[in-house]
Amino acid sequence: MLALTVVGMQPLALSAAEVVPGDATGPRIVKQPRAPETQVIRLRAGQLPYVTLTGDIFFRLMASEIAAQRGMYDTAASTLLSLSQETGDPRLARRALEFQLAGGDLRGALEAARMWSRQSPSDVEASSTELALAAANGETAGLSAALRSRIEAAPNKPAAIAQAMGVLSRLNDRRLALRILEESFSPAVRKLPEAHMALADVAAAAGDDARAVAEARLALRADPKSEAAAQRVLEYGARVDADRAQKDARAYLAKYPDARKLQLALAGMLADKGDYDGALKELRAMSRRAPEDFDLLFLQAQLAYKADRKDESRRLLQEYLDVQNQRQESIAAGASDAGAAEADARILLARIAEDEGQLDEAISQLAQIDDASLRYSSQMRQAVLRAKQGRLQEALAMVDSAQPNDEDDQIQGVLTKAQLLRDADRLDEAVKLLEAANQAQPDTVEIKYELAMLYERQDRYKELEKLLREVIALDPDHAHALNALGYTMADRNDRLPEALDLITQAMELLPNNPFILDSIGWAKYRMGDIPAAADYLGRAYALLPEPDIAAHLAEVLWKQGQRERARELLQTGFKKDPKNRTLLDTAKRLGIALGGDK
Repeated sequence: MLALTVVGMQPLALSAAEVVPGDATGPRIVKQPRAPETQVIRLRAGQLPYVTLTGDIFFRLMASEIAAQRGMYDTAASTLLSLSQETGDPRLARRALEFQLAGGDLRGALEAARMWSRQSPSDVEASSTELALAAANGETAGLSAALRSRIEAAPNKPAAIAQAMGVLSRLNDRRLALRILEESFSPAVRKLPEAHMALADVAAAAGDDARAVAEARLALRADPKSEAAAQRVLEYGARVDADRAQKDARAYLAKYPDARKLQLALAGMLADKGDYDGALKELRAMSRRAPEDFDLLFLQAQLAYKADRKDESRRLLQEYLDVQNQRQESIAAGASDAGAAEADARILLARIAEDEGQLDEAISQLAQIDDASLRYSSQMRQAVLRAKQGRLQEALAMVDSAQPNDEDDQIQGVLTKAQLLRDADRLDEAVKLLEAANQAQPDTVEIKYELAMLYERQDRYKELEKLLREVIALDPDHAHALNALGYTMADRNDRLPEALDLITQAMELLPNNPFILDSIGWAKYRMGDIPAAADYLGRAYALLPEPDIAAHLAEVLWKQGQRERARELLQTGFKKDPKNRTLLDTAKRLGIALGGDK
C-alpha cells in the first residue's frame, strides 16, 4: 500500500437558502417543502466549485462513508468518483483515492488520482500522486518526459528533484528507475549537486556501487562544501574501496572539522569493521573540538564496551551521568531529554555489571531508571536477573506487580513471565499462560511465536505448525517463523521441498542469520546434498559457534568421514552446554562419548 499523507476533506459549501441561524453549536439546515431539487454548480477559476448540497448528494456522501466503514472500499470510491465527475470537486476524487489505497487497489487509486489531478491542474501534490501511482502500476512510458517537464518548470530545482525521487521510489526495477531519472535531467540540471546525489542514491539502490560513488564524487566536486555529498562518498565509496573512502572522508574533515554527521559516520564504519581504536580516536577528536557535545561521551562509552574495555566504559558513563544530573537540576522537570539519557546510561551500566557477574549491581542500576517510557521494561529485566540469582518467586511477583503503560508493555510482561517459567522448567505453566494470552490477544504474533516454540519442546508438532502458519499469515515477512516451521519439517524428514522453500524465504529476509543458515544446511543434509549441507553449516558455525549448530555440522562431517573434527565439535559444544538435547542426541546416535562419559 502506498503511504500518502491526505488531509481530511473540507465540507461542501451549502447554498444560502438552505442555512438558517442556529444556536451555539452552529447553523442548522432546515428541510423546506419545495419543488424537486435543482442542483446548482458554479465553477470558479482557481477556486473550488460552488455546489448546492442536495439531498441526493448528501445521501451519496453518507453512503460512501458507511460503505468504507464496512470495508467496501471499491463501492465507496466509485460513489465518490461519480460525484466528483458530476460536481467537478477535486476533494471527492481525493477522498476516493484514500478509499482505494485503504483497500489496496492501486489501479483504482490511479484512476482517482488522475481525476484529482485533472480537476486541480495546479496542485503539485495531485500531479505527484498521479505520477507515483502510475509508476507503482508499471506505467513508465512517458514518465521521464513528464518528470523532466516538471523539473524544468520548477523554480526550486532541488525540491523538484526530490519529488522525482519520490515518484521513482515506487518502481521495483531500480535499474529502470535509474535510467528514467537520468533521462529526466536536462544538461543544465545534470550539473547540479542535488542531481548527482539523486543519481548516486538510485544507482546504489540498483546495486551499481561504482556508478554510485562516481556520482557522489561529482556531487562533491560541484559543491565542495556539501557534507551530504561527502557522506555519500564515504558510504558508497566504502563498498568499492574502503581505504580510499576513509581517506576522502578525512580529507574533507581536515577542511571542515565541524562536519559532525560525516565524522560520526566514519566512526560508525570503523566500529562496524572492529576497529574500535580508530572509531574512538574520531570521537575523541570531536570531543576536543566540541566539549559541550556530551552525547559523544555516551557514544565513546558504547564503543569502549564493544572493545571490552569495561572500566573505561564505566568511567565515561559515570561522567555522562554527572552531566545529565546537572542538566536535570538546572532545567524544569520534563523540559529536556536528560531523563531518557540517564536511562540509556544506566542500562549500559547494568549490562556491564551483568557481564561481570555483579547481578545485584545490575539490578541496582536498573532500579534507578525513572523514565516513564523505560520503567516497565527495566522492571522486566530486573525480574529476569532475580531469576538468574535463584529468586524465582520474587521475579514472578515483580512481573505481576509491575504496572504496564500500554498494550506493548502488557505483551512484554506476558512474554517475560513465560520466559521465567520456561527457564525454571515449569513448561506446563508457561504454556498455560501463553495459551490464555493467545486467546485474549489472538492477533499478537509475538505471543503465538513464543507459544509455538514451547509446543516444540513438548513435541506438539501439529499445534506448533498451526500457530506458526497463523504468525506467517499475520506477518508474511516474519523470518523466524518461516525458519522455525521449515526447520521443524526438515528435522522430522517431513515435506522436505516445502521445508526448504520456507527456509529459503527466511534466508532472503535475513541472509546472514546463523540460525537460518543452520536450518537450510540441515534441510540440505536431510535431502542428501551433503556438500551443500557442509557449506551452509560451516558458515553458520563460523558466525555463531553454539551447540546446536555444532551438533548438525558434526553429523555432516561424520558422514563425510571427518570423524575427528566431528568429535572435536561435539566436545566443544558439550563444554558450553552439557544439557543441550540436540548435542546429546547426536553424540548418542554417532556413538561418541562426551566429557567424562565412557
